[in-house]
Amino acid sequence: MSTRLKRYVFILQGAYLALFFGFLLNAFTVDILFAPPAFAILRVPSNIREIGEIINAPWTQNIRLYHLMLLMATVLGSINLLGLSSLHSRIWRTALRLSSFFGLFILWSGIMFFLLPFLLEGNYNTTYMQTSLIYSGVILVLLLVDLATFAVAVREV
Repeated sequence: MSTRLKRYVFILQGAYLALFFGFLLNAFTVDILFAPPAFAILRVPSNIREIGEIINAPWTQNIRLYHLMLLMATVLGSINLLGLSSLHSRIWRTALRLSSFFGLFILWSGIMFFLLPFLLEGNYNTTYMQTSLIYSGVILVLLLVDLATFAVAVREV
């Protein structure tokens, strides 16, 4: 493996670990240290009900979809991190390719999920717009990290 590729792998591993600890820190500190409604935008997306009204689905179905996307992104991110740590193994390299490839579709659908109210109706309520832009921005960062991981995974070692 070339020195340049090793540097990219090291940077990607750091990005995955930083994102993991950032999300973990957000999950515990926002709920424990700050009473609602402070930082409410970081707790659960407030536009889940709005998305449900637009596609005529109950909001409970949307929160399940949101949790499913979180779970799949976590599993795929974990596989990506393990695959980056074991690039010398053919099995892990294949798992890395598959997980980063599927991660591109899952993360892209996550961006579409949060931007759905704007794409379908042009609803520009400021609270919903802030929520959608924050969550879409976070998912965009994850998408770019996953795309870089896919580029490393398809490169021959």
